[in-house]
Amino acid sequence: MTTPYSPSSRFSVVNLAQLGRMQVLETVNTEAILANRMAKFKALWAVSDPPQAAQYDVENLEFDPIKIQHETNTFFELMLRDRVNQAARSVTLAFAVGSDLDAIASRYPGGVPRLPSESDDRYRQRVWLSPNPLTAHGMGDSYSFWALTALNGALRDATATTIPGQPNVTITVMLDGPPVTTVRTGGVLQVGPFPNPTPSDDQIGQTFLYVNDQTRRGITDVVRVNKPKIVNVDYNIKLTLFRTWDFTIVRETVISALADLIESQRWLGFSHTHMAIDAACDQPGVMNVEIVSPADDVVVADLHSCVRVNSVTVELAGFAS
Repeated sequence: MTTPYSPSSRFSVVNLAQLGRMQVLETVNTEAILANRMAKFKALWAVSDPPQAAQYDVENLEFDPIKIQHETNTFFELMLRDRVNQAARSVTLAFAVGSDLDAIASRYPGGVPRLPSESDDRYRQRVWLSPNPLTAHGMGDSYSFWALTALNGALRDATATTIPGQPNVTITVMLDGPPVTTVRTGGVLQVGPFPNPTPSDDQIGQTFLYVNDQTRRGITDVVRVNKPKIVNVDYNIKLTLFRTWDFTIVRETVISALADLIESQRWLGFSHTHMAIDAACDQPGVMNVEIVSPADDVVVADLHSCVRVNSVTVELAGFAS
């Protein structure tokens, strides 16, 4: 049995869903900070032996100026600690964004400058791939890096495969485009169009010339660049709701979750499973999910194909009795 392929195995280091929490990050608790401040203050008050041994016992009064002052200081301490957390994240490839990510990329081979209008996620992917061209020629990820760099950010994904013992390298490239999101048509929320994943013949030719340059291609490799094989799918889902729930509201929540799911799976070799669709539809108010289409898991077992979702329909099957 062939195991469905997922791009997370290629880019696991930059897949935030697979990363644990960084140990350097501190969990900031406002109430704990305030409680510690007040406890320290009361201890110092008692040690200082105020006139006539007056005890501080008004912290529960809303107008107590001392507690108000500590609440103010707690706010600024919270901001400072959060700033330290964000600074710790900003020096990592996985979590850096914007110019912080550009600075990290400058430490990688060749500096890896950002392509025009390149998003942080795509840029992070190329930075992670960038050391591969330094290895012996023939590394699949090195060809992926060069292919993704070829068209100034026009490509979303690229894979390279070969048959052991043969010099033929097949690079498959997938066109990028606007992210899959929601759009409102005639007052009804819908999943927006799936961008065209197929590069033009001219784009395929430009990518081939770029990758096939003698400074990038393995000297014994025979390289070809292909368009992806498209697996067309329609999502047709029926929901059974608990009584008193408004289908219009639940439907919009499900539609938004499905749009996010489809966008996250827009890669070469990514399978679309019933489990993932069911999880996206598991929203408040939903009792049962019936996935009419696709009738079964859409398994993509190679690196040359991608799933294209042409339409998403969410209907009401009824209410729980």
